[in-house]
Amino acid sequence: MPDVQILSHYRDLPREEITGRYVAALMRHGTTFFIENADVSMQALRIDERILPLVINPGAHPTSYVCSPYAHYLSLTAEEFAKRHSGLPAATFRALAFPFGVFLRGVSIDRVAFINNWLLSTNPSPELSPEQIRAATHQVLEQSPDYAVVFRSINPVLDPSLCTALRENGYRFVRSRRVYVLGGTTRHHLERYNTQNDFKLLKSSPYRVITCRKTLEQNVARMTELYQALYLSKHSMLNPRLNSDFFLLTLQENVLAFVGLEKGGSLDGFVTYFVQGDRMTGAVMGYDLSLPKRVGVYRMLMALLISEASQRGLRLNLSAGVGHFKMLRGALPVEEFDAVYDRHLPASRRLAWTALRMAGHFASRGKPQA
Repeated sequence: MPDVQILSHYRDLPREEITGRYVAALMRHGTTFFIENADVSMQALRIDERILPLVINPGAHPTSYVCSPYAHYLSLTAEEFAKRHSGLPAATFRALAFPFGVFLRGVSIDRVAFINNWLLSTNPSPELSPEQIRAATHQVLEQSPDYAVVFRSINPVLDPSLCTALRENGYRFVRSRRVYVLGGTTRHHLERYNTQNDFKLLKSSPYRVITCRKTLEQNVARMTELYQALYLSKHSMLNPRLNSDFFLLTLQENVLAFVGLEKGGSLDGFVTYFVQGDRMTGAVMGYDLSLPKRVGVYRMLMALLISEASQRGLRLNLSAGVGHFKMLRGALPVEEFDAVYDRHLPASRRLAWTALRMAGHFASRGKPQA
């Protein structure tokens, strides 16, 4: 029988591994100290010898989509719909979304306990057995009996055994987003015209590649500026508002691997990733949006990720967004899911998750999958 325990004080966490140090910092200082729009409670779930972050959202405050199903499935979807149909009046989107939003709020859709939520768009796989998932779910529900239990970032291509284990334990899958995956058994993507052009651009560029953590630590304010301009100002305020303390923490504790591009004393772009088993996953990035597109900072950052994954023989999860760009470099689209356990909840709350599940199913029909 798996040994599962919820740890509620940062002093109880082991500091020998990265997860323990990361979660302990968020527990000690509070999540909003590092991620300003993630107003949730951070705890830790110890499963045998492993530590996983446990995020508790009582649904009391608006927050980022990484810890709010309402923000993810309604607010963010409405924003994307408005961008795709910019010719229609803004009031149209609010009118369409309002009734469903009232329903979701009314049934407390944000009242969720997230297992293994790192408050990033993509999380490392928890790699749990069916028995561990069963024990962990039971432990979380003992503490939070009126919460839905959710695993984010479930990828059926990269984690087929985890998907099977979750389904065996009664979790339902709600389509979350589309990500793009490179590599695997072939290396044909390295021969792609666009990939080769990106490599050539990187090689001939005057930019210097920086991996020294001490040097990067001196640029946390710049990284914060680049990240927020891209993710928040350009895309959506519902993205996690990572600040300088977040970047300093993840650098000092080696939570993420960082690579920067510097020229003339200015950091013009950076990308982060984590490695787990046979895969590498792009996490967060930023680049100077004021530079001409021909400079190609984004292309070079992607080339750095692809090159690193190739040299290490890893599959590469390029996360979501810019799908056409990534597919031109050989990436395959893969649907990603939230796994939801709601069997213990009242019928109205289960109905809300069923509605989101059906909406996700129709949204993905007719679209290519890996």
